[in-house]
Formats: sequence, C-alpha cells, structure tokens
Amino acid sequence: MISLTAQYGYTVALNIILAQISINSVMLLWCTKIIGSFLSVPANTWLNTIQNKKPLLIILELVKSGMFLLLPFFFHHWILFAGVLLIEIIGDVFSGNLVALIPKLVNKKGLSRFNAAITSVGSISYFLGPMLVGLLQGQQQAMLFYLYGIITFLGGLTLFALPSIKLNNQRLSKEFKRNVKSDVVHSLKALNAVKGLAGFYLIYILFDNMGTGLDSFEVIFVTKIIGISSAQYAYSLSFLAIVFLIVSSILAFVNLQFPYRFVFQIGALVFASYAIVLVVSRNLATVLFSYVLLAIGSTISGNMLDNMIQTQIADESRTQIFVVEDVFTNILAAATIFVMGFVQNIGLSITSTYVGLIILTMSAYLIIEFFMVRNS
Repeated sequence: MISLTAQYGYTVALNIILAQISINSVMLLWCTKIIGSFLSVPANTWLNTIQNKKPLLIILELVKSGMFLLLPFFFHHWILFAGVLLIEIIGDVFSGNLVALIPKLVNKKGLSRFNAAITSVGSISYFLGPMLVGLLQGQQQAMLFYLYGIITFLGGLTLFALPSIKLNNQRLSKEFKRNVKSDVVHSLKALNAVKGLAGFYLIYILFDNMGTGLDSFEVIFVTKIIGISSAQYAYSLSFLAIVFLIVSSILAFVNLQFPYRFVFQIGALVFASYAIVLVVSRNLATVLFSYVLLAIGSTISGNMLDNMIQTQIADESRTQIFVVEDVFTNILAAATIFVMGFVQNIGLSITSTYVGLIILTMSAYLIIEFFMVRNS
C-alpha cells in the first residue's frame, strides 16, 4: 500500500505539471511510460532467472524510491523522461512477479477474495496518492516527489516480512537457452491452450487501453471542457479511489457463486458504460458518476481475469503472462495516445477524439466476443 501510494500519486502530479506546459508534454509522458512497460519484458526475462523473488522485490522497490528522489532535479530537462522510463520498467516487473506469487501464498478457494482484498489495498493507495497531490498543490512541486521517495523506501522495507518463495520453473535448465522471444511465445501458447481465455485477455487489454487513452488527456478534458479546477480533479481521483475500495471490499467478503467468465463479462459492460458517461459529462457530478462505473467495471473485470490466469496457468508462465499483458496494453496505448495527441494538434476537439476511441474499442470488443469467446 505504501509503495502504490507513491506510484499512483507521482503520475497524477507529473500529469498536472506537464499539462501546464503543453499537450505534447503530456503525450510524451504517457508514451515514455508505455515504452517502459514494453522494455519490462526483456527485463523480466533476465530477472526471471532469480527464483527466490523476495530479494528481487526488495531491490526493485529501493531503486524506485531513489528515482522518485531524483525526478525533481529534472522537471525542465529531457532526463525527466528517462527517469519515468526506469520507474515504469521497475513497476511492471515488480507487479508481475508479485501477482504471480499469490497462488503460492493463498489456496485456490480463497484466491478470488484475496485478489479483491489486494485491490482494496490498492484503492486506499489510489485515494492517498492523488489526495496528497491536491493537499500540496500550493507547495513546492519537489516536495511531493521527496515524499514519494521516502514512502516507497519504507514500502520496500516492509517486504522483508515476506517468506522466501520460489516459483517452479522447468525452463531454467542448463540445456534451455532463455530469450525474450521464447518466453513470450511459451506464455502465449499456455494462454491460448485454455479455451476462451485468450479472448478475455484481449478484451481486457482493449478496455484497459481505452481507459488509458481517456485518462492520458483527462486532466485537459475536465479542466478545459468541463471547467473544474486542478485541485478538484485531484480530489475527484481520491473519490474514485474510495469507490474502488468499496467495490473491492465487497468482492473480498463475498463468496462468488458465478463462473469467473460470466462475472468478467458483466464487468466489461460496466467498464464500457463508464467511457460513455464520461464523454457526455458537463459537470463534476456526472464525472464522479462515471468514476463509479469505472471502479465497478475495472475492478470486476480485472480481478476475474487475474483469477482465471492464476488458477489455469502454470507457475513457469504466469509471471511473463502478467508482464506481457502490460506490454500489449501499452503498445496499443502508445499508438492510441500518439494518434489522440496528433489529431488534437491538427484541430480535432478532445471530445470528438474521445468519441472515436470509444467507437473503435467497442467495435473491436464485439468482434472478439463473437469470434473468440462465444465460439469457445
């Protein structure tokens, strides 16, 4: 929770800082984050040779804390984006390895509720991170990043409480030559071997991409089109975090009686509703309602996909599948954000840009649902 508070907050803070400069700065920030996620695949292939994940997770967090402390020195220099790049690589590798460890700590029957509990912890962090941005808007910008560096360092220290856990990986034999291509191909084959799972995987990537596209220019949309202040925007993100917390807490205490796949599809439809409500919003209240739909849809669909992967994919493939999921999402998002920024620069309104993104996403969703999910 401590570490996630910094991870969420630093993105919001940088978004606000760079939005005051230009649309291109915001676009470059998100493209840098996406490239970082892409590079996390070879980084994870290299680090996957470390079977004891505890020291790996600790080192990753400590390095990230140092990067937060350094960022304020480069707010007006291109090196800022190099720092963002490294933070995103570390964040994706850390997240992929941590989620892959969960089945080693929790039995299968309690997995769904445990994942929901983890989401609850993330929701608290998502509340605290933007809230700190709002509270410290009048202070020096560097103060936030020093605070994020300190709390990330403390978060890294808490990982010493983890037991030493090793994932079973039969592909680490001396006879097997390990590389990025073989890792990715092996993981995707394992994913495709479970009927229908690849379809859900792609649907989640599509919807996550839509959410990223809307989110990347949201600060401009809500402040310039809707007319709320930057502080109100930061506070609204904390409201979103509260809703995330409520939804994930409910899932943590409810024993699901429905198949993961069915619940995933409900979440996907609610996720789509969020995008539609956001784009027609013209006041803060409607924006907040769209955030309620986002929290419900994103939490349900994300948790159900994690449950399916954790229960149906072997140890040796899980970590890379979670990392590759981030990469696929971010490769698609890189193109999406670039196109969204480009069409705005040549005169298309941000509202029209949002509408186009939603139409394309829903069209692709219907194709995957019909040809991959229903046929399976």
